[in-house]
Parts: sequence; structure tokens; C-alpha cells
Amino acid sequence: MRLQWVIAVLVLVVPLVTAAAPDVVLETWDPVQNTSEPYWINTAEFAVSSYNKHEKKNLVFESVVKGKTRYEVTGLYIVLVIKVKDGSLPSANYDVAVRDKYAGSNPLDLIYFRRRPKFW
Repeated sequence: MRLQWVIAVLVLVVPLVTAAAPDVVLETWDPVQNTSEPYWINTAEFAVSSYNKHEKKNLVFESVVKGKTRYEVTGLYIVLVIKVKDGSLPSANYDVAVRDKYAGSNPLDLIYFRRRPKFW
């Protein structure tokens, strides 16, 4: 009888503890160490070019401010803050996310491209 109670408690408690535990493995981001490396610059230029093509804009890439990456099943997920010039307006920072799929005819895929709020 006592063994049945122990098993019943374990069956109820273990799933609750497991569900409450944070999944840190999936949320591990690595910072971009050297933002002037050609890979990061090419990725940022791809993001600006894709955005210009889709939105019929003429933004000009200036630099990569900072970034972070995370490995996923579908490829390397890249989030960058880039400095962009829009005509005669002052330069502004934009958040961009790109997925590098490692293979195929179009390995890079633009996920989002949005202006960063000034207060950040």
C-alpha cells in the first residue's frame, strides 16, 4: 500500500517539476564578438538589400552595432542591430533578424527588419 502512494506522488509531482523548469538550452544566445567581420557585414547588407527590394526603399547600410546568434534546427538565427542611412535623414539603428539555412540556393532568409526605438 505504501509503495502505491509513493508511485502515485511521483507520477503527479515529477511532471509538475519538469514543466516548471526553464529550458535554458533553447534560449542560449551567443554575442557577436567582432562586428566588423565580413560575415556579419554581408549578412547586414543582405538584410538591407532584401528590405529595400520588398519595401521599395533606398536605405544604405553603414555598420553593424551589435548582434547575437542562436543555433536552431533550421539554421543559424542571427539578430543584429545595424546603423542605416535613409537619404538626407540622420542615421538610425534597425533591428534585423536573418536565418542562415546553411544550404540551398538562397541560404539567407530575412525574418524581420524594423526601426529601433530611439530610447534604446
